[in-house]
Amino acid sequence: MALLIPQIVVSKIHKFSYISSFFENCVEIANSSPSGKVSTLPSLGIIKRDYDGPKRDSVPNEQSAEQWSRFASYVEYLNHQHLNDGISYKLIYVIRHGRGVHNVRMDELKILEKEGQFKLIDGIPLNWKNYWARKEGNGNVIWADAQLVEDGIIQAQNLAKLWLEEDEDDALPLPKTIYTSPLARCLETTKHVYSPAMAKYGRNFQPIIKEDLRERLTTHTCDRRSSRSWIELNYPGYVIEEGFPELDTRWDADTPETLEQHIIRTQRLLDDIFTNDTSPIISLTTHSYTITSILAVVGYPKFLVNEGTIVPLFVKAEKVAQPS
Repeated sequence: MALLIPQIVVSKIHKFSYISSFFENCVEIANSSPSGKVSTLPSLGIIKRDYDGPKRDSVPNEQSAEQWSRFASYVEYLNHQHLNDGISYKLIYVIRHGRGVHNVRMDELKILEKEGQFKLIDGIPLNWKNYWARKEGNGNVIWADAQLVEDGIIQAQNLAKLWLEEDEDDALPLPKTIYTSPLARCLETTKHVYSPAMAKYGRNFQPIIKEDLRERLTTHTCDRRSSRSWIELNYPGYVIEEGFPELDTRWDADTPETLEQHIIRTQRLLDDIFTNDTSPIISLTTHSYTITSILAVVGYPKFLVNEGTIVPLFVKAEKVAQPS
């Protein structure tokens, strides 16, 4: 049975909802998957269907060809129909970063725990959650602001093929705006996913870094970001949002962010994007917990996503009347 995360009452500019029947149901896919998680679907699971609005180039609406181009036109049509009533629509490509150093270490420790090979202190196993997550690394690798491992880079490069190798007559539309978490694994994933396609189609590659898109603020060092200077040095083409501090002022080694707090900042993130960005198709490169938070804000039942996966969310935003 699908789980709906309880809606948290927050101050908001928009009421968000996901629009069903355009893409395959991710909850059903996750439930039928051996891993219990969703992986990237062919053509992102777009459903062959008819659309309202003007037809393009006399292509029969029932024809399977040009499904993506007709869907993109439909999103533009919807937004044109609602220019003055406070309603807008976006297709959001939600990307979970590729496999990182911390993911590898967590899996290694799970195997050791299952085999009973952990050291115990006062009866408490030295597993990821109890011990290693708060360390910078283990002497061999560093997972503070975890980097991608080689498998994670390959996962991101495989996502790029959605634009590089698809039939150009019905290729996925590139996002007009690319947003990314400031954590290293997302910055690097974004580069490998979009930089080649943007170059191929003559588009500028200028991802926007948003603090509110980062992972839930646990006490784990993998969720502590690097300095602004480090980001500027290593990702010079990225646009850093206004007010982004040099050091990570949000992460706290002792006090984690709650689910409720995470949902509040995700609502704030989407409010900001829908208020200031008219792009009908956008991309968010983010993290597992943040995807759960996004689903909560748009009212989509919870599902889990594998590393290096992209899922589509078709979202409607309705402006909320503000108290005078």
